[in-house]
Amino acid sequence: MFNPGSNRYGPRAMITRTALLLFVLSVSGCECGGARLIDVPSQCELDPASCDGGVIEPDAGHPACMNQGTITGKVCAPDLATFLNGATVSVDALDCTGAMVHLTTTSAADGTFTLANVPPGTSLVVHATLGAFSQDTPVTVTANATTAIPDNQLCVAQKAVRIAVVTGSGDQIENLLTQLNLQYTKFGGDSSTWSSQAEPFLRDLDQLKQFDLIFVDCAAAHKGSTIDFGTSGATISNNLHQYVLAGGSVYASDWALLFALEAAPSAFAPPTNNGQPVSNPMTTNELMGFAPQTVAATVPDAALAQFLGKSSLSIAFPKQGGANSLHWGLLAASPGAQVLVSAGSVQACKDTTCTTAGSSMSNVPLAVRVRLLTAGQKGGNVVYTSFHNVAQSGTDVEQVLKYLVLNL
Repeated sequence: MFNPGSNRYGPRAMITRTALLLFVLSVSGCECGGARLIDVPSQCELDPASCDGGVIEPDAGHPACMNQGTITGKVCAPDLATFLNGATVSVDALDCTGAMVHLTTTSAADGTFTLANVPPGTSLVVHATLGAFSQDTPVTVTANATTAIPDNQLCVAQKAVRIAVVTGSGDQIENLLTQLNLQYTKFGGDSSTWSSQAEPFLRDLDQLKQFDLIFVDCAAAHKGSTIDFGTSGATISNNLHQYVLAGGSVYASDWALLFALEAAPSAFAPPTNNGQPVSNPMTTNELMGFAPQTVAATVPDAALAQFLGKSSLSIAFPKQGGANSLHWGLLAASPGAQVLVSAGSVQACKDTTCTTAGSSMSNVPLAVRVRLLTAGQKGGNVVYTSFHNVAQSGTDVEQVLKYLVLNL
């Protein structure tokens, strides 16, 4: 028998022990495509890709994965300046056994996050998502070290998210979208453009479905003292609802209440001066919010309060040119809606003229969200605010609206 430690066959016949191959079956060891390395356990450890598909199973000689890394960073908005809480941050990586590992966490109040126990790698991708917006960034993770992503590198972006704005004379939510560095398509909805732009858009369900998010300004479809969808009213009402059921989301403010109600029928019902349900056409002087008044509001939604850094704020309902909130869309308690902002007490209009304040109403929702789809399904949200981003003091309302836009 050949003795690998002997020289009796001469230098040319010397074969080192580590090069000896035997083609055998049913013998324990490290197999490489039928060839079996004998007495060389280090070969597969040094070159796992050559044996068993590159996977080393943990055993007494291969303890659990160690020497992991850490990823830290901040999630920001598309404006590269607003840091976001509640974003889902994740990374996928192969561990030392070759198994895929999915790690996930949520960003904190200041947008910070930490992903621990990340397997080392040079081509990992960190993914962040918030509402309809997302961002990816490549990272290299080193064993026993922390990889810090620069602050403006993981800002969720619009990407393929399509946004439409139906304009109105009482609000300019599009200005806030511009501040957030979001692109949108405008459809005129005031008295001079409704019939030629917004109405044809809203009565075409296929066109609605080309957009992921639709924002409706206060006083869109305003005609005299009514909000009127026109002769296509029934079609528009049905289309708004079907659009949301198909995964679209709608935001509306103040006198755009009718749009929110049609998108989410029976989800919430505002009180009216005549005691009748709101329907198309909506007579604006039937709405019961009195102006001017400044309301002391609370933020029962924990995620929104965390974003604001506070659980209370003041909201103005002015009575002045360019921001007339007389007869604003006051809501009653609505079991079908998630209350985001509320007021312990507000003044209602005394009558349809609303020249004087009437009785006070308690526990009034000021911002609500209705979700028509089940958890795990994308979109399907209707958000309504009694207030809007015009003629407010300070930045609290602006911050509330930024949060709602990014979480729609």
